[in-house]
Amino acid sequence: MPPKTKYDREDVIRAALEVVEEEGFSRLTARRVAARLGSSTAPIYQHFATIDELAMTMIGETKKMILDYTSRPYTDRIFLNMGTGLAMFACQHRELYRALLLEGDSYGGVVGEVLEALEKKLPEDKRFTSLSQNERRVLLNKMWMFTHGFASLICVGLIKDCGQKQIIDTLLDVGSDVIGATLAKRVNDNNTRKR
Repeated sequence: MPPKTKYDREDVIRAALEVVEEEGFSRLTARRVAARLGSSTAPIYQHFATIDELAMTMIGETKKMILDYTSRPYTDRIFLNMGTGLAMFACQHRELYRALLLEGDSYGGVVGEVLEALEKKLPEDKRFTSLSQNERRVLLNKMWMFTHGFASLICVGLIKDCGQKQIIDTLLDVGSDVIGATLAKRVNDNNTRKR
């Protein structure tokens, strides 16, 4: 008799992510994950007490993926990289994006956690060192609204061209206006205070 194949926790998570990527979050079941592994459901329950526990672990892994995408150096601008990463994630992982960011935030505040992580990185963009923490937060929220909307249109297939260049060009068009207005407001506020 051949030795029994063992599946570790990462194998189970990977299989579960594949199920969600192809079929959507609502189709995540122990049987589907087991079929992906080519095993019984035993390995799933060996590592996770319930399918909900597996789902919450997947949410954490997916959040890490989003933060990885938003940290990649697509350009020499940190803020632009954040938006590009979010849109690229929506393009390359449509079902995960849909599950986490379009079908409500029922997974422990993922949107808030992602925004908090991005806000912590924003001071690294030298263009925003003169802005207060609150001003950076307002800027991030404004661009999040646009970028999330743009990424959502990509996710549902209404924007077909989701290549990196197209995403960067679109974000630059809108971002330049929003950032320019934010920085100009800061200068105007400073000038008004000096009078």
